[in-house]
Amino acid sequence: MIKGIGINCNDEAIDGRLDRLDEELDRAAAAGFDAYELSLAAVNVIRNGRIDAAELARLAAVLARQPLRTTVHGPMALRLTEPTGRHEQIFLSCLAATQRIGAEALVYHSAQLALRPADQDDAGPLPDAGALAEAWRVETAALARVARHAERLGVIVAVENRDPHLWEIAALARHGKGPADLLTYHRGMRLDLIAEQVAAVGSPNVGICLDVGHAFLAAPYWASDYLGGIRAAAGHVAHVHWHDNFGRLDDRCESLGERLVFGEADNHLPPGWGAIPLADVLAALREAGYGGWLTIELRGRYAHLWPEVAAAARRMIARPS
Repeated sequence: MIKGIGINCNDEAIDGRLDRLDEELDRAAAAGFDAYELSLAAVNVIRNGRIDAAELARLAAVLARQPLRTTVHGPMALRLTEPTGRHEQIFLSCLAATQRIGAEALVYHSAQLALRPADQDDAGPLPDAGALAEAWRVETAALARVARHAERLGVIVAVENRDPHLWEIAALARHGKGPADLLTYHRGMRLDLIAEQVAAVGSPNVGICLDVGHAFLAAPYWASDYLGGIRAAAGHVAHVHWHDNFGRLDDRCESLGERLVFGEADNHLPPGWGAIPLADVLAALREAGYGGWLTIELRGRYAHLWPEVAAAARRMIARPS
């Protein structure tokens, strides 16, 4: 059974201010949500990889005043493929902060992305098969190590599947490769491989964070059937990010408004606005016995719609499969 409905943190609106976080938590509870996914980058708790104990205590006090349960989203730039250990140490700080505020899960974006945009110096050669295999080994081994801490702390680590972009296809073209090569150079968008990685880690405290929108954009590149791909991985899902899009990669539109007009990108629309078969996804998760949160991830542009979004999600959960 689904635990309930969560809503994501608006990083830019909070911008380090706990008073703004307090106000947003009030609005989330009033809108009818059961949980709140805090972005650690939105608060000032971790500084140069280390926890500031006083700020963490203040954050915990703000969260304790609210009825909402909590999950946590780690920094987007966190990469357990990084071999020096710095990112792993930052991950452990994130994990400790997650436990201290009583949050149930820490979301981590898969770092299995070997491409760079043109403005980030992609002039060098693409990594060879050996380098790709080593990145996979390093991240998987790091996840196994942090899993021991997660088990001790009682926190779930949820590895999130990523989404593809047209800049990646352009980067591949500069190296004489085509869109099909995303399968090789962007493994983080493949639910099947993340499921394999989670299985290899073998911890009850490490699972997949299924981002339904990312999977919808990625499925044409690695799976012949979106729902089939989700069904195959559903047994490993520990957390869910729930939102909508039209399955069209980002092209020339830069603003959220224009992306909505053209139906482009991972624009985190209210569920039901796009083309994702969300009722079928929910049925697949239920069939696999999923019992975690349904965390709705919306852009701040749609924050005024929180009450109707929460009500619609509750109706969908209540509907028999």
